[in-house]
Amino acid sequence: MQVVITETQLIIIGAVVGVVAILALLVAAYAWHEFAKVRRMYRVFMTGVDKGNLEQGLLGLAARIENLTSDSQIQGKELRELERRLSFAIQRVGMVKFNAFNDVGGEMSFAIALLDAAGSGIVVSSIYGRAEARVYAKSVEKRVATSALSAEESKAIDEAMQTRK
Repeated sequence: MQVVITETQLIIIGAVVGVVAILALLVAAYAWHEFAKVRRMYRVFMTGVDKGNLEQGLLGLAARIENLTSDSQIQGKELRELERRLSFAIQRVGMVKFNAFNDVGGEMSFAIALLDAAGSGIVVSSIYGRAEARVYAKSVEKRVATSALSAEESKAIDEAMQTRK
């Protein structure tokens, strides 16, 4: 069996092959365009803003994270030291105003307790009279005074210990 191809059939086959070739060229051009876009994005990704590559960028970030970790540990130690020191600062204050003498009104006398977190510090009393005023200070160690306290001084210590930081 012999196949005979006519001129018309050859023209049709040539046209189909030509259309397929043009479509193939169009697809290739589109693929080349997309490849060029991806290549540009890859270059930007790999070089970054400061022209360093991705590896350098990651190594730099790792070093910065290590420094932050170290700084965080140092700050933690400093914070614990500050908290330790703060326990010795005046944190609790109590004040009682009173009339020391019957002939003087207005509660001009007072006792004030200035204590740290453990209840150590001082109690200062001011006794006001018409002719004179006197000021006394007494040490306090863990809520206990080193000398005898008046009722007002004891009350000032109690008030101070009831206050929170």
